[in-house]
Amino acid sequence: MKTNTYNSMCEVDSKSDEPSSGWKIHNGRTDILEGIRVYYVWMIWGWHDIRQRYRRSILGPFWFTLTTLIMVGALGFLYSQLLGQQISEYLPYLGIGLVVWQFISTAANEACMTFIGSAHIIKQIRMPLTTHVCRMAWRNFIILLHSLPVVILFMLFFGHSLTLEAFLIIPGLLISLLNAIWVGIVLGILCARFRDISPIIVNLFQVCFFVTPVMWRTADLKDRAWIADMNPFYYLIEIIRAPILGSPISMSTWALCIIILVVGFCFAQYLMNRYRDRVAYWL
Repeated sequence: MKTNTYNSMCEVDSKSDEPSSGWKIHNGRTDILEGIRVYYVWMIWGWHDIRQRYRRSILGPFWFTLTTLIMVGALGFLYSQLLGQQISEYLPYLGIGLVVWQFISTAANEACMTFIGSAHIIKQIRMPLTTHVCRMAWRNFIILLHSLPVVILFMLFFGHSLTLEAFLIIPGLLISLLNAIWVGIVLGILCARFRDISPIIVNLFQVCFFVTPVMWRTADLKDRAWIADMNPFYYLIEIIRAPILGSPISMSTWALCIIILVVGFCFAQYLMNRYRDRVAYWL
């Protein structure tokens, strides 16, 4: 069944001399563009991964929603008491931070195993390596979209309402998805070559969680607010959290996130252009 599925994706269009997927006309320089272009492949794969994870489950993907509901509710109540915060204000802030951080950290951790986990496909079918990365990014993006509505429901429950600034979440989500792609390419290539990088990334993100404004606010640091200002994860979370909470986002925050995105893709393109053909041998 799987073999037939993979072969059907590589079929040549009878009305054209070129493959319908474009997989046979790519190299290190065009891998990223070709991989993103065949969105119909990695979107289907991403949905398939979600369905397989909760196969024969009654709730299916909505387990993500239920898990988020329990986690945000429990941690929001606990830490609002420990930190002396009003739960009506603190819980939405914490909830969005946790959901977005879970997306960032999970995408980074899974990126380390993207090419390694897809080794059986990479060794048999010549297709853009970026397709496997997009599959991973899209899978985690679906989980993010299943979890965010829970936080919005908490906001409505505590009397908050969404403003017009909430529409800014659209570019914020797009930037987050694209960041997951270039991070997946970079870590996927590096971890295919150096297997010790994967556990380093896992431990690094555990430390970064505590120095990122997820469970605490930057205003609480007062003269130590520079800790958050120097943390790029803070800005990547803020472009999603601020629109939902109705807070303004400075142009410097958008500019920094775009710079991270552009520089990240430039580095990913460099690695792909130089090492793409070696990945299969490293696996």
